[in-house]
Amino acid sequence: MQVPVTTGDVMHVMGSFAVGMDYTVRLKLKLIDPIDAAILCRAVEKTQKRYPYLCVHLRKNEDRFYYEENPAPIAVICTDGRVCLNSNETNYHVWAVCYKDDRLYLDIYHGIADGTGMYMVLATLLYYYCAERYGVTDHTGIRTLDDPILPEETIDPYDRLPEIDLSKMRMPERKPVFSLLDDGKLTPLGDRIFDVEIPEAAFVRFSSANDASPGTMVSILLARAVDAVFPEHEKTIVNRYVVNARPMLHGEKSHHNCVGSIEFSYTDRVKAMPFDRQCTAHRGTTFIQSDADRVRGMLIGLASRNRMILSGLPSLEAKKQAFGQMIGSGRITSTYIVSYVGQWKLSALSPYISEFWTHVPAANPLLAEIAAINGKIFLSIHQMFREDCVIRSFLKELSDNGIPYEIKGPIASDIPRFPEPETV
Repeated sequence: MQVPVTTGDVMHVMGSFAVGMDYTVRLKLKLIDPIDAAILCRAVEKTQKRYPYLCVHLRKNEDRFYYEENPAPIAVICTDGRVCLNSNETNYHVWAVCYKDDRLYLDIYHGIADGTGMYMVLATLLYYYCAERYGVTDHTGIRTLDDPILPEETIDPYDRLPEIDLSKMRMPERKPVFSLLDDGKLTPLGDRIFDVEIPEAAFVRFSSANDASPGTMVSILLARAVDAVFPEHEKTIVNRYVVNARPMLHGEKSHHNCVGSIEFSYTDRVKAMPFDRQCTAHRGTTFIQSDADRVRGMLIGLASRNRMILSGLPSLEAKKQAFGQMIGSGRITSTYIVSYVGQWKLSALSPYISEFWTHVPAANPLLAEIAAINGKIFLSIHQMFREDCVIRSFLKELSDNGIPYEIKGPIASDIPRFPEPETV
């Protein structure tokens, strides 16, 4: 059976192929003991049964991209290297599980799920692994085979949004944004990742004292770091802060891409404020731009634009290029991106996880992904340039504010590859 790509996912699927991006994520965990391969295989088998709607093969014909049900087993591979999803290596599935020594990797296609959706799969996998390995029985908040598979899990909230006529609407003019590559003249290079471990208590104490959350604090510190490296910049430093839009769309159980974003400009006026006022300004902007009606209105416009492209352009290639322009706009409308799915809340599994890193596609020349578990913040900073001036400036911000850290890397991107399917 062919399952069409949904309204909320189509830009991610088609646009990423247009710009040549491996649109995948590696959730990278270090457990307290070496991985038991036999137990992991059984946990993956149970997880696969719990998420039949994610056990699919992405395909393409002359008219559209679509998913086909895939009964083959999810691949479990002993490697810490990059694998290729939707290929023979991974039984043509859009996700796979890898392991090496005490490391566990969930490699998954971002076109079918966002961070929240991926966490759902990871939680189920970890539960079944830890249940057999360590005797864990508490599965509160975790989807298991004992729970019914609800229709709400597969519904894309974008598909339910009303359609508006965009033909007579004019896009607002945007002020030029400072670009690290174009304006900062940094040397383009393939995605490199720095993993920074920070004690959560120290960071939260500092953030709270300055009226910030961990996510907004990382955003402010990165703005200050970029500004310190390029003090003479004329264009505005702009951060895009990714937020979960499920509550605004009443789609809390969905696995699809349900995200919005907050735009914060580090203007001269903000720069002139005391540090705590800078944080208050960002937090206020986050509060205002997170208003449910505002987010819903923006996503109605996005859903309508997606539908207009799908119905109005004559060929699959033309549609793909249009979505490519949309997905590529993040590289020119923001200086950097910050994303934080939220603190790991499944306490029954936490004791068995010592590290939790999130490696993502290169959607911007500078991008920060935040995870938090067991009293630690795991911050993965991705950059698409050779120089280390920005990361050093960011680490100086931490040090100057008394925040300890440990840094690993840089490493080349280790997210899975995902080539565009051949036409059938």
